[in-house]
Parts: sequence; C-alpha cells; structure tokens
Amino acid sequence: MAEILYNLVPLVFASLIGVLSWGIYHAYFHPLSRFPGPKLWAAYRLPFAIYNIRGQLPFTVLELHRKYGPVVRIAPNELAFTDPQAWNDIYGMQSGRVQNQKCIDSYTPLQPGSEKGIIIANDATHARLRRIYGPAFSPKAVEEQTDMLLKYANLLVTQLKKAVQKQPVQDMSAWYNFTTFDLTGDFAFGEAFHCLDRGGEYHFFVKTVFDGVSLGLQMQQLEHYGFLSLLKPFIPKSFVKPKENMDQYTKELVDRRVDRGYEPGKMDVFNYLLLNEEDQLTPPELYENASTLVVAGSETTATLLTGTTYFLCKNPHVLRKAQQEVRSMFKEDGEITPKSVSELSYMVAVLSESMRVYPPTSFGFPRSIASKGGQSVAGYWVPEKTRCSIWHHAAYRYEDNFARPEEFIPERWLLDASAEFKNDKREVVQPFMVGPRGCLGKGLAYAEMRLLLAKMLWHFDFELENPDEDWYGSLKAFMVWERGSLKVHLMPRKL
Repeated sequence: MAEILYNLVPLVFASLIGVLSWGIYHAYFHPLSRFPGPKLWAAYRLPFAIYNIRGQLPFTVLELHRKYGPVVRIAPNELAFTDPQAWNDIYGMQSGRVQNQKCIDSYTPLQPGSEKGIIIANDATHARLRRIYGPAFSPKAVEEQTDMLLKYANLLVTQLKKAVQKQPVQDMSAWYNFTTFDLTGDFAFGEAFHCLDRGGEYHFFVKTVFDGVSLGLQMQQLEHYGFLSLLKPFIPKSFVKPKENMDQYTKELVDRRVDRGYEPGKMDVFNYLLLNEEDQLTPPELYENASTLVVAGSETTATLLTGTTYFLCKNPHVLRKAQQEVRSMFKEDGEITPKSVSELSYMVAVLSESMRVYPPTSFGFPRSIASKGGQSVAGYWVPEKTRCSIWHHAAYRYEDNFARPEEFIPERWLLDASAEFKNDKREVVQPFMVGPRGCLGKGLAYAEMRLLLAKMLWHFDFELENPDEDWYGSLKAFMVWERGSLKVHLMPRKL
C-alpha cells in the first residue's frame, strides 16, 4: 500500500503543477489578461460555476461590474459587458461580419433530439424554424388572439374574487403561473392546462418546470466540466422521472392536436403550422419545440407580473398612480382590451421599469466571437472564440446606465421624464434579446402582460401580507428565477 501511495506522489505533484500552470497562464498571459476582473475567475471557471449553482451569479456579476467597470472577465474565456452598443456587437447581424455563435453549453444538458429545438438549433435550422413559426406571432396573429387573451384575463379575475372570499391573502406568484400556463397551452395546442378552471391548482406539467430549474442548472455545470456522463449511473430515477412524464405528455398534446387537423376559426399555433404546406415540421421537431413554446411563453410572463406586483406593493405611491390611470380611463371592465391598454402610458412605464429591475431572465446568454481574428465589442477588440455576453440584471442596475438604479421609478420611461433621468441608457434594457435569435413571442408577451396587469389594477386593491418582506432579496437566479410564493392581501374594488 505504501509503495502504491509512493508511486502516486509524482502523478499528484505533476497534476498540481499542471493545474497551477493553467491558472497562471490564463490569469497573466492569456490574450484576455488585459481585461479587468478577479484573477481567480480569470484563472479557473470554478468560481463562476459555484456562484451559478448557488443561484447567486447574476448578483455577483453586478458587483464585479461595480468594482471593475463596464467590461469584466468572468471566466478564462468569457467577458461580460454593460454598454448598450454591445447588444448589437455581440448578438446582432452586421454587414461583412460572421454571425457570432450561440454557446449551447450554457443551457441545460443536451438530450437526444434537442438540436431540433429552436433554442439549441444551429443558425440554418433556427432560421428555418423561425420562418415556420413566425406567422403565428405576427402583429396580425397577436390581434387575432384578443378573445383568448380576454378569456383568461377575465377568468383570473373571476377565480381570484372567489378565492379571496375564503382567504384574502393569495399567492400571486402561483396565480400568474396558472393564468399564463393556461393561456399558453391554449395558444400552443388549442387546449389549456385548466389550472384556473380548478380554482388555482398546479398541473403536473407546470410543477415539473419549477422542480427542474435548479437540478437542470447543476447538471449543466457538471456537463460543462465533463463529469455528467460519469455521474449519470448514480442519479436517482426519481430525479428524471418527472421530466420523462412531461416529455410524454407533450407528445400526447402534440399528437392530439395534429389528429384534429386544421380547425377553422381557431388560430392557435398549430393552425398556422398546418397552413404552411411548403415546409411541414416532422413529429420530433414538433415535440421538441412544443415544450419550449409553453415554458418560454408562460414562465417569463408570470415572472414579470409577479415582480411587478411586488414592486408596486413596495412603492404604494406608484401603485396608486397606476390604479388611478387605469380606473380613470376605463369606466367598465368591458372597455379593457389588449388594444386599449396600450394607451396606458404610466402603466406601460411600470412594466418597463419592472423589466429593468426584475428582468424575466437575469442571465447573460453568451455568444462566441466567430470572426477570424476577432472583432470590436463596445469599443474593445475581442479575440476570436471569446465568449461575450450582457448580463441583464447587471447591465440594468449598473450605475453608469441609470440614475438611482436600485430604485423603482417608472417616471424614467415617460416622454416628459425629468432631467435627472435624461442620461439613462434605456436602450440597454433588452429583456427579449436582439438580433436573429431575439424572442419570437415578444408581441404576444407584451399584449398578455399589459392586459393582465390592467385587469388587476382595475379590479383589486392590494398590498403585501407582510409589508416588510424582502421577497426580491430572497430570490435565487438560475436560467430563470427560482421565486418563492408572493403573499398578497387582495381587496376587490367596490364598484
């Protein structure tokens, strides 16, 4: 035994020397060593991974920007930016320049068939999928969803009024999820998940999404370091069973909808797909994109509305002003429509400010610089293959971009904003991303969140159950927010 240990000493010593040499090179001699940032982060990706797994990375990246400036090296091969110009430089398309490549290892572990999904697809496949799905998200298509949007907005109000008769304090984080998942299920498949119908009850599909956030992030980090394949045999089946059930249920939803074929007068996503006879999606493509459509289309909107409700409650003067605008413009509920609510300038400013202080996803989604020899990003020359990103949370709360960035001030978004906010770099707030991979459902999301918030402001007075609660401060940020319940005391407005 002693002889074996003795023989291992040189191997261990050589390994330590190799790890140390790697770190010294990347921290002090790598082409990115001229960029500011903590040396340990520059040397090894481990600090990045640890903060990521803890759900603290977006907050930490903001602190790094505050210490080191508008560009920070956050990993051996990765830079984070806060300058608005970086959006177009990193994510946009420019004449004569190669499109920067999406870093797919930033997402949850890849499964067989995931390359057929719009999130992970290569540029050519992504462009094809976007072309096929695009008509379902056009302005005309969104307008055609008016009845569906009103249906679920009104159902939310009706069910909430029933619920508060028994218990005035409700979890608005859950209620917004019930609404957006029902609505998106109907939009995607022509059938809802019936969370609202059942008086506020999670469908297993919805619950699986939440349960998988933290686990998926941890598995993604393991995959990034090449350890996932080694640990797969030790992962309990109970961990992956919910995901398998969700995939199976998604297939059943897709198959049922395909079997029904084109349905005149019902303009869900599949009706638009079935109208496209030139380029039909295969069943695997339909399955892979269906769950993405539901999750991306519902979780982000529910997250934004939950955060908006919290910040309105924490700023009563803003809440009163938004309520006054809605209630003075509309004399009865029937006047509140997806079209009419777009004229609520202050309420729209409230949503814009909510997206700044609490973007639906706080992460940076890196792109690898593809142009041979590198390219300029926000005035800095960046070498080829460097991962670059803008972290939403960090850029939106960075002092160089906004006056009083930690405060919730919708007025900064109004046309007649005071001089204090004239230098705010509002163009840095891009929660739906930019460029060829920008969010396809942006128009529908805006219509949905505006209508739901207007209905809440018109029908209810509300306040936090515990006014001193620091709900935001308790959050963890993974690929999406791991948000707990938001307990709100609701009082139906007396008409």
